[in-house]
Amino acid sequence: MLDLPQAKGLKDDLIRLLAEGAVVLDAGAVERMSTPSAQVLLAAGRAADAAGLEFQIVNASEVFQTALADLGLQAEFKNWVI
Repeated sequence: MLDLPQAKGLKDDLIRLLAEGAVVLDAGAVERMSTPSAQVLLAAGRAADAAGLEFQIVNASEVFQTALADLGLQAEFKNWVI
C-alpha cells in the first residue's frame, strides 16, 4: 500500500535511493495509493529528471494506474511508468 502513513517513509527512501543513482520501483503489489504518495513519487521523478538520473516505475498494478488517472497525473508519469 502507498497510503498516507507510508508517504513519509517513501519520501525518505526515495531521497536515499536518488542519492545513490538510478531508481527502479516495482509497483506491481500496490493495492491502494493515496494522493500524498503520488505527490512523493511525482517529486522524486522530477528530482531524478533534474539530476539526469533514471527513474522508472515498472509492473504498475491496475490500482496504481487507476490512482494516477483519478488524480489526473497520467501525463506527468508517462515517461516513468514502464
